[in-house]
Amino acid sequence: MNNHIPNIKDSIDEINVPHDKLNLTIDAAIKKAQQKKKKKIKKIYPFIGIAVFSICLLISSAFVSPAMAKVLSSIPVLNSVFEFIGDKGLNIASKKGLSEKIEKTVTDQNISITLKDIFFDGTRLSISYIQEFPEKRDELGEFELKVNGEKVNFADNRSGEFISSNQYAGVINIEGMDDLPDSFNLGMRLHNIGEVKGNWNFEIPVTKSKEKVKTIKSNQTKEYKYTKITVKTIKLGPAGIKVSIDRTIPTGEDPQMIDNSLLQFNLLNDKGESLTQLSASGSGNDKDGKFVMHMEYRFSPLEERSKYLTISPYLFPITNKEPEWIKESLHLDHLPITLDQGEMGKIIITDVKYSEDKTLLFFEVVSDFPYDGHFQNNGLWLEDKAGTNLTSEKKGYPERIKQNKYVQEFNAIDKNEPLTIVTRIPPKLKVLKEQEIKIPLE
Repeated sequence: MNNHIPNIKDSIDEINVPHDKLNLTIDAAIKKAQQKKKKKIKKIYPFIGIAVFSICLLISSAFVSPAMAKVLSSIPVLNSVFEFIGDKGLNIASKKGLSEKIEKTVTDQNISITLKDIFFDGTRLSISYIQEFPEKRDELGEFELKVNGEKVNFADNRSGEFISSNQYAGVINIEGMDDLPDSFNLGMRLHNIGEVKGNWNFEIPVTKSKEKVKTIKSNQTKEYKYTKITVKTIKLGPAGIKVSIDRTIPTGEDPQMIDNSLLQFNLLNDKGESLTQLSASGSGNDKDGKFVMHMEYRFSPLEERSKYLTISPYLFPITNKEPEWIKESLHLDHLPITLDQGEMGKIIITDVKYSEDKTLLFFEVVSDFPYDGHFQNNGLWLEDKAGTNLTSEKKGYPERIKQNKYVQEFNAIDKNEPLTIVTRIPPKLKVLKEQEIKIPLE
């Protein structure tokens, strides 16, 4: 393991912003790179406010318990779990009828898991599920995947939330499985949930969505110092965009770090807006004195027509320096409230809306950096007078309304309760403009 890794992890752990993308890249890319072979990537647990994630693997069964039937009836207005907790791409795919229903359940050790939906289109393979447990929900353990009977290497990232005290709905996105056939049999094996040993095994047929996926071969290359960046392909589908990028460096160099900074990528539309990055995975190998890291990044789908996309690399500096916090009292009669983040720009609080079940904070961002739809690499939250972070357990990150305008959900708050807005001065993110690669779509 490279000696830089502990310092990177420690530094990121101190950053109170959405850092699932950074954790994913570190665990998926650096670990694989140092081991010089494909292995399962460590599961990623995104930042505050999101329930502990889990995957589900189960045996085909026609039996559905009365308790599980009650679970399914607890979300009667939903056509699928994808529409309940899935990202925007899965929500679109489900509403278009592109996902397939599974509806198969297994119960072992008094724990039931039901696969609900599956979606596969060449850009992503996603599965939704509902987990029922008697008392405390435990994390689902490592699992195995087989394609047509052959064991495969893969990564996964997960999201979900509780729908009752003993019911949990989730989505698992399978990463790092390239060149899958248009139809195949997917075998799934799980042998533990927390410390509970059991068998949750499943075999399901998978068929590629009929919706067309556009593949653009690029092979454009740019260089920055000792790193060569090659955009191999871009795949555009109704549920997302997958970008394949190779990074080539001299053997022995850290595959992720340049000048004590992580090399990251934004994907911009023709208006310069950054699409939301959903996941990343990769593997690497040595060849002729060079180390080549093969990375795949998955982004949210285009919401409107774009003449071109731009792969925009940037550097995220890693430092052990203590962050500088910004705190302002929230007074509705003092809106708008401006939070100055130095070189990275400003956050302007424009409105707050209170309701019985949640509080919505609206804000604008003034910055030269193109933040994505979840405002990743930055963040803010509300605290009560006791200093408690009030970020919603259902959605712990902002959602872009349009361009530089966002809304973030918080727990229900009494309108008369004194609140404090908290953010930090983020590290300076350096966009490598000369290394940007433009991909025509028309």
